[in-house]
Amino acid sequence: MKFKLCLLVITLVNLAACSYVKSLFPDKEKDYQYTTEIPPLNLPPDLRENSFLSTPANDSTTPDVETSSTAESAPAVSPEKKPEAKPELIKVELVKSGTGADQLQIGAPLANAWRIVGKALSRNSIEVTKRDQDEGLFQVEYDPDEQKVEDGSLWDEVVFIFGGLQGNEKAYELKLVENNQHTNVIILDEERQPVSEGPGLKLMTLLHDTIKADQAGK
Repeated sequence: MKFKLCLLVITLVNLAACSYVKSLFPDKEKDYQYTTEIPPLNLPPDLRENSFLSTPANDSTTPDVETSSTAESAPAVSPEKKPEAKPELIKVELVKSGTGADQLQIGAPLANAWRIVGKALSRNSIEVTKRDQDEGLFQVEYDPDEQKVEDGSLWDEVVFIFGGLQGNEKAYELKLVENNQHTNVIILDEERQPVSEGPGLKLMTLLHDTIKADQAGK
């Protein structure tokens, strides 16, 4: 009887010892089985749409990235430049008036013709003694025989100065009259008569050639 009791006690002690040893080495397989039994996490719809968990591996944004990179690598094509339109040329010609006098006709209103004539006078260094744009009037001193200094040497300047003291300048009036979107330039002599020959006509021709040359250079 005592032997059986001792055998029972030894058996209980061995079982307790085995349980203690197993507690030191947990069964990983059971833990794995336990974790696989946990139900999947349910997210609200608004979080599910914005969550990275709902984004599939082949996200549709990938082609967009490739497209943008391709667009960046492609050279930028600049728009074709249109040729600049040249300014319209203003018609300038020598005409005869009803009385047979020569006139310089400019295909522009009085305001534009005033600037054109003033520029031509300045280009030829013609002295303007009076300007009256309201009356369309220039008063000038013109010498058809005046020679301009060409090379700027001291001797040429001396000749120019003393030649000016003995010059043959005459006073002329340039009258600008607007007529149907054209402006007629009439040159009057000292007696206020339209010129038809001589230095006055030479002055008109000089203005005509200067304005034409200026128009061609635009």
